[in-house]
Amino acid sequence: MKNLLSIQNLTTGYRLKKGETRLLHQNLSATLSEGEFVAVLGPNGAGKSTLLKTVLGFIPALKGEISYGEKKLQDISIKELATKVSVVLTDKIEDTYVTVEEVLLTARYPYLSFAGDYKEKDRAVVDQAVSLTGIDALLMRKLHTLSDGEKQRVMIARALAQDTPLIFLDEPTAFIDSPGRVELMHLLKAIPSEGKSILMTIHDVELALHFADTLWLLGKDGSFEKGNPRELINKGSINKLFDRGKVKFDKVTRRFV
Repeated sequence: MKNLLSIQNLTTGYRLKKGETRLLHQNLSATLSEGEFVAVLGPNGAGKSTLLKTVLGFIPALKGEISYGEKKLQDISIKELATKVSVVLTDKIEDTYVTVEEVLLTARYPYLSFAGDYKEKDRAVVDQAVSLTGIDALLMRKLHTLSDGEKQRVMIARALAQDTPLIFLDEPTAFIDSPGRVELMHLLKAIPSEGKSILMTIHDVELALHFADTLWLLGKDGSFEKGNPRELINKGSINKLFDRGKVKFDKVTRRFV
């Protein structure tokens, strides 16, 4: 399969004041292939969101290379990157009085002419995203009137309307109730069948194990491991990372007990 994203010998972290640096992970190497659903797991503070934002260029990499296809991140303009990857973050949209339809149409900005006119193709791509996410009834609603689950579904539809081969999501199930989380994960699982790939950070281990094709495991000690859920469960990697006190991960039921 074609590699859409490659990271090689990546070091993530922050440059602090007085020339100091806080390292989170070093020498990370991984790829994201066409049609793959990757979940990034780790304890709170392990650096999941930092990794995602580093790969996007929001936070500078301290070392290493990030490539989209054959092109290195530093050689890709912001507009070109917007045609390669769409992003769903936990940040709130400030202009809450816009309609859902208006939010979805903003996804087409990277493809518009200088005049900013929407074409028939732009409308068709938005319509397809609306159909896939099942938000037809929400189009004329103001964004501020939606529930958290509805808003998240809208933002995923917007990512689909951007029509990129890669979709990155940062904790997409946060602030959503349990039934809504499962429903949302079923939606995300269907996206790779549309020819797109997903890289998602998530704190719900059980959901990730059930739905993701591949796991990237980040430890607070700087450790990094990748593989499919079955092999990482059997190796005890999930137990090592998440067992805490009397709460243990059960390999048979794939639940914490």
